[in-house]
Amino acid sequence: MLEHLQKQENIQTKLEEYTPEQIDQLYLRVFNTDDGELILKDLANRCFVGSSTLQGVTEINSRNEGRREVYMSIVSRMRNTVSKKREDTDES
Repeated sequence: MLEHLQKQENIQTKLEEYTPEQIDQLYLRVFNTDDGELILKDLANRCFVGSSTLQGVTEINSRNEGRREVYMSIVSRMRNTVSKKREDTDES
């Protein structure tokens, strides 16, 4: 248990050294693989992507909307990185 906590602290410290752009690139690198795409599809199925979960504000719908927001954040980070790379390529 102590090893696990120490590893988590080391990971947090390393993450804090990354710039937002580097974190976006990390998301793209991880999810832009065959396995990553499968995970994203699974997350989309589990996170109510494609439908609003706020038809009636309840605790369950609120929690489901939170799941959806996490998925959308991942996809947004990836899109931002791809757009930035395209802009950089166009400027060259």
